[in-house]
Amino acid sequence: MKNIFSISEILKTAWDITRKNILVIFGYSAAAFVSLGLLQLVFIFVSSLGNSFFNFLGLTIVLIGNSIATLGFYKLTFKLIDDNEAEDFDFKTIFPSWKNISSFISITILLGFVVSTITLIYTQLLRINTFKLFINNAVETPYLMAALAFFAFIIFVLAVMRFMFFPCFIVDDNSSSLHSLRQSRELTYGNITHILTILLLVIGFIAVGFLCFGVGVIVTYPFTNIVLVVTYRKLVYSYGVQHNDKQIIT
Repeated sequence: MKNIFSISEILKTAWDITRKNILVIFGYSAAAFVSLGLLQLVFIFVSSLGNSFFNFLGLTIVLIGNSIATLGFYKLTFKLIDDNEAEDFDFKTIFPSWKNISSFISITILLGFVVSTITLIYTQLLRINTFKLFINNAVETPYLMAALAFFAFIIFVLAVMRFMFFPCFIVDDNSSSLHSLRQSRELTYGNITHILTILLLVIGFIAVGFLCFGVGVIVTYPFTNIVLVVTYRKLVYSYGVQHNDKQIIT
């Protein structure tokens, strides 16, 4: 895919959107953080009751709340990009549909299943003496441990890079869960260097936010999501130019 945008262009566009709509963006982000925090507290309380039904109900409510907050911010960002301002801001216009919410929750559950499966495989491998000895040696050898950590980080970054635009497709294209993953994978073919740079910048911004006693995340998280949405729009346009306005479907 031919590159028709630059990293500096994306950052400038994202910053301009943030600067012009700073009250709406950070107001929404603060409200979302507080709401999700309260939901987590409720879930912790419900979990302490030891009732399986209430545990399931609490987890479902947390997943729905997280989906609404995340997808709502993406919808808000798309609105700011398309309208260039938030003078006619209305919560109803950024509330995701139930199809959007169910798609996002499905991918969240899928991610949880993948992580659980990897954890289970690792736990079972520890039963093998050879593998357990290798892990013990790695822990005691800083250079080997650093190499393994770096390799794991590269695998993680490459996986995230290919699928990180799925929320954009869910919101912007009303795509289903698996379809949005396939669309994100196809969109990220080519321009690997630029997408990787954007992802590393996003990770860096979020890390800085956490280093500021976690409070900085309220500032860096919305900005990084705006960066991702702007990147998505640039990639979709680039894809259309290269494929004569062909839809991104597989």
